[in-house]
Amino acid sequence: MDTTEPNGSPPETWVPGKDTLRAFSDGIFTIAITLLVLEVRLPDIPSAEIDARFLESLAAIAPKMLGFTLSFFIIAMYWLSYHRIFRFIREPDRVLVGENILFLFFIVLMPFPTYLIGLYGAHQPVVMFYAANVAATSAILALMWRHASTGHLLVDPGLEDSVIRFLWVRSLIPAGMFLLSIVVAVFSPVIAMAVWVLNFVAVLGVTRFYSSRPVKKPGLP
Repeated sequence: MDTTEPNGSPPETWVPGKDTLRAFSDGIFTIAITLLVLEVRLPDIPSAEIDARFLESLAAIAPKMLGFTLSFFIIAMYWLSYHRIFRFIREPDRVLVGENILFLFFIVLMPFPTYLIGLYGAHQPVVMFYAANVAATSAILALMWRHASTGHLLVDPGLEDSVIRFLWVRSLIPAGMFLLSIVVAVFSPVIAMAVWVLNFVAVLGVTRFYSSRPVKKPGLP
């Protein structure tokens, strides 16, 4: 029986196309963001006491709401960065697909450290675990772009070096900031969490810096 693909290649070398990979990844992003909110629940309150205890109950779940909000925007940031990168990729190869799957593993893992933050708050090991998960996610996304753009392997040959450099720097910022927060957490977990917020400021600053520079826009497929 012939086991080759229609193009004559063996089935072991098959990789999903760009559109298939992006659609699969979008589904994982959606699931991860949805799972975040499942842990945000008010404690059971008898209906006769809801008026008196509602605000008190909201205050009690403030750490969970904080964790949900932070992780929601982190995942949203990754979703934007992912599609910003894939906009320039022609078609993936086996290495990129493997890196993509590893990247999605850490995305779908995000609700777990978020749950721990909501449950235990700013305890050193919890803060460090959360930061390590985000840093690993960022590092893998940076490696994906590095692989795709080095020597214009998977991107348009006419893609400007400034665009390649911008996406490389932008994808590395969260990795650097969250790794820094692990070091800071040794001394103060609360300040380490403040570094997480500064990550968004740093990403925005780099984006504005590069967007203010004139860039030749090559034709893209």
